Amino acid sequence: MPTDPTPSPPLRFARMDTLVTELLVQLNARDGKPELPTGLAALDEAIWGLNRGEITVVAARPGEGKSSLSLQIAGYLAERKKRVIFVSLEMTVHQLVERWLVQLTQTDAWSLRTGHGVSDFTQRLAPLNGFFKEIPLRYVDDYGETVSELSVMLQECEKNHDLPDLLILDYIQMIEDDEEGSTDVQAIKRYLRKLKRLAAKYHMAVLVCSQINREGGRTKSSSRPRLIHLKGSGSIEEIADCVLMLWWQELGTEEKPQGTAYWICVEKQRYGSPGQMVAVHFDQEKLTFKEASAMNPDFHEPATDESKE
Repeated sequence: MPTDPTPSPPLRFARMDTLVTELLVQLNARDGKPELPTGLAALDEAIWGLNRGEITVVAARPGEGKSSLSLQIAGYLAERKKRVIFVSLEMTVHQLVERWLVQLTQTDAWSLRTGHGVSDFTQRLAPLNGFFKEIPLRYVDDYGETVSELSVMLQECEKNHDLPDLLILDYIQMIEDDEEGSTDVQAIKRYLRKLKRLAAKYHMAVLVCSQINREGGRTKSSSRPRLIHLKGSGSIEEIADCVLMLWWQELGTEEKPQGTAYWICVEKQRYGSPGQMVAVHFDQEKLTFKEASAMNPDFHEPATDESKE
């Protein structure tokens, strides 16, 4: 005999005067700065940082900076006493810590990997021992493949009064479905829907890394990555509140290359203007994103085919 389904919570309608009062409290708490900034001023101006109850997606082709950007944001917020949980389905916790410390100390990543820069790196870390004990940043590499695992983890955080302000998942195409026999598309859709509910329930911001297809982000100026290039599921576009796509733009031609521009493209923004292109500089040696204007005060966005129309 089938068991009865779990009963739904009783339906409640909130009074409008109560909702307005609660909204005014929230509005008065805003001070003209994002609560959860990314640390990149131009990007924060475009999307107003990360926001509680919302999912922001950072998408890029493999090896083009989505993990580095997410690690940088995690460290930036944790240094400012925001609680951050970084769930990686791709790297170990030690790999994550190494990459974050490269950013923190501005050490050459390759020198550290080959063992040539360890002595200098150790000296840079010495004054930071107390800092590491206090920073509210947690890395997870053995949990979170299913959304049920994420739910259990957050329940434990709630019991310990240690819910995150920001949860980061790297990356969505590596998840597993709670239900057997699902396609990747179905698994991603179910995962994101439940993750969206968890974001609202626990009043936290969520940052999800995603790959894009090989067709996305070719070198021509007219072929920047688009939402259609998100790998695996249209539900990423559907459910996300904000989608950021990282793009290497190789300037010039194969015969006469003129360098590379790096962009963060705001492809979707539920509460703001999409289509903005935020210019940044990516220091590949130190795995760090910096303001393009800080690297080049005379920087101007180059005209693209779209801007000429």
